[in-house]
Amino acid sequence: MANMFSNMFNKGADQNENPDHATSLLEDRVRTLAKRIEELEKRIESLEKQSCKKEIVEEEKIAPTTINMEPVTLSENVQVDEPHLGSPTSVSSPSKTWYLAAPSVDGSFPSISPREQIGKSIYQLTTSDDHNGSFVILDSNDAIATAMISVSQFIKPVCKVKGSTAQYPRHIITEEEGTAAKEGGVWKVVRKAIVRFE
Repeated sequence: MANMFSNMFNKGADQNENPDHATSLLEDRVRTLAKRIEELEKRIESLEKQSCKKEIVEEEKIAPTTINMEPVTLSENVQVDEPHLGSPTSVSSPSKTWYLAAPSVDGSFPSISPREQIGKSIYQLTTSDDHNGSFVILDSNDAIATAMISVSQFIKPVCKVKGSTAQYPRHIITEEEGTAAKEGGVWKVVRKAIVRFE
């Protein structure tokens, strides 16, 4: 790529071309590359969504099956307490964990993944009903590096920040989990998380 730019500049110098022409050529090339990057990002996002759907289907295939058992006859002396709905003894569904990329300005998470994606995942969301969940910011070096690209864009739409954002933090601690709800297939923040930079 460096050769291409030097060739363009050398060529322009050899032919006594106008510097505006060389600038125009560079701008055209940058626009072409930017468009290509955008197309590739859309393809990656599409592939991630397909992968996510495929994993959900595979998880559903592995779901436990019911086992037919003969009823047990109880003697008259045995008393069985049946759990009431909502009681602590009732069985809850297992929770799912999702990894979330940078949020939108409106506080929604357009990109989720069942696995952490280095350089992309910033938050972790846990849900037991796939409609309501709680989220925390990941305290890994990769997540911090990604989040610090733009605190105002990647953190502040979904978090209240304690501590100085002027210096690069060693850790980002979630003091209070945020809550989110699924609306139209997208997770959207209901209550911001409270995070502290250290």
